Formats: sequence, C-alpha cells, structure tokens
Amino acid sequence: MSHFSIDIIADQAIDTVCDMTDLQINDMLKDVPASIATVPGDADMDKKRDILIDIVFQRLLERPGPHG
Repeated sequence: MSHFSIDIIADQAIDTVCDMTDLQINDMLKDVPASIATVPGDADMDKKRDILIDIVFQRLLERPGPHG
C-alpha cells in the first residue's frame, strides 16, 4: 500500500510530462545521461513519455521536504 504523499508526487510527475509537447520531451531525453535512463532508438512517444515520467518522479522524490 502506498503512502498518499508518494501518490501526490507521482501525479505531479505525470502532470508535468503530460503538459509537455513531443518536442520538449525529445529535448529533455536528449540531455539525460545513460546512467539514469536509456531510450531505445525505436521507442515511440508513449514509451518516451513513460521514461520521462520515471525520471521526473525520481527527481521529485529527491527534492528535500520542509523538514530537511
């Protein structure tokens, strides 16, 4: 069972990526190091969006909270 705060962060990541254009997604993924994510050459935009959602979610989780 997940915690409600993690669900909110997941929703934020999904909303952030869904509001992006295809060009913005391609630009964001172009700058991602291979150690963070590898985008297959034959990936369609849905797969690219999924990869970027995972990256944004991880970055949001790493963001410090109000108490440190």
